[in-house]
Amino acid sequence: MAVQRITGLLVLNIFMSGAAYAAMNPYRAIVGIETLGFSNASFGALMACNALGGSIIAVMLGWISDKVEDRRVLVLLCAIGGILGFGLVWAVRTPIGFATAFCLLIPFGNALFSQSFSYSRAFYDRERPEKSQLILSFLRTAFTLAWIIVPPLAGWFAAKTSTYSVFGISAFAHVGCTLAVALLWIDSRSRIGINRGTKSDEGQSVLERPRIALGHRFGVVGVTFSMIALQLNTVLLPLIILKDLGGTLEQVGVTAAVAAAIEAPIMIGWGYLALRWRKETILAISCFLFAIYFGGVSLAGTYQLVLGLQVLAALAIAALISISISYLQEAIPGRVGLSTSLVDVTRVIASLSAAAIFAANPWATYGPLMGVAAVLCLGGTGALILAGRLALRYEA
Repeated sequence: MAVQRITGLLVLNIFMSGAAYAAMNPYRAIVGIETLGFSNASFGALMACNALGGSIIAVMLGWISDKVEDRRVLVLLCAIGGILGFGLVWAVRTPIGFATAFCLLIPFGNALFSQSFSYSRAFYDRERPEKSQLILSFLRTAFTLAWIIVPPLAGWFAAKTSTYSVFGISAFAHVGCTLAVALLWIDSRSRIGINRGTKSDEGQSVLERPRIALGHRFGVVGVTFSMIALQLNTVLLPLIILKDLGGTLEQVGVTAAVAAAIEAPIMIGWGYLALRWRKETILAISCFLFAIYFGGVSLAGTYQLVLGLQVLAALAIAALISISISYLQEAIPGRVGLSTSLVDVTRVIASLSAAAIFAANPWATYGPLMGVAAVLCLGGTGALILAGRLALRYEA
């Protein structure tokens, strides 16, 4: 029963973390550019600063997590960071408050995702090693379920009140995360980390020297390309709906929810396929599907067509955001915490790259940038195919 109780708290934590992302992400560019008046270049620079802070924090926490006596402390720290960061944007409502939150505090909140999965992977590798990967897919589905429920509600609430409300929702969601993580301390079995002796709960007597095999290096590159495209989609799609197609805030929320609703069952299906297929194969297929999606959106002339293309996006995103977690966690053998920090590092590199591409947009509309994202996905497809072939060669 202890494992079930801990799993319930992890599901709640990850769901609320997803709610924080789902409330804020579709609207952050709208708040920054349309409400606070940042230019495309200044908003891109701000997102780059946010990404740099996230990179430093992700690597630092990933390195520490393999050496601390209790991983729960790091998860709790990130949850509290989200409360402070999102709460600051909601309470202060100025460009300075927005910039301070995104550069100094929100990177800690963003790290909650990877730290939660780092803790979960270490816990289930100890408690349910034969089902660890599949359980992670189910946990990732909890994150996606939040995207089904929250974006339409956040869009409706923002339309009725103000766009700042989405950050208030995100701060409140992180309060839920904090409570869920704090409740883990009720059960001593939930502690994961290094014992006071020389052995850790994960069974490692000595931490292995960090190294990434050649095939996995190409795989990380492929995942990073796909994440750049995903970041571009997150920022561009709301602006395309609002500006290029003359849509509404409610339509932005509905679009995010539709994609997430399709993603949830597909994500579980990809999880089962990952037990039989190589992860590089699944990720390469998803990258190629994502490229087709971006090409379609770049040519779309109506909101209805963009909404229909979310079916294709969901097929790709479901694999990219679930299978990539376990794939990156296997990149550095024996260092699950440091490996999981690659989830944040790839996302940070993706945010930096997407911010640079966004800031350099020479077009009056946002649709052509979706063509850039399509090219990136094709590059990611090639890198992942090569990664799979190299992995097979070395295994043979």
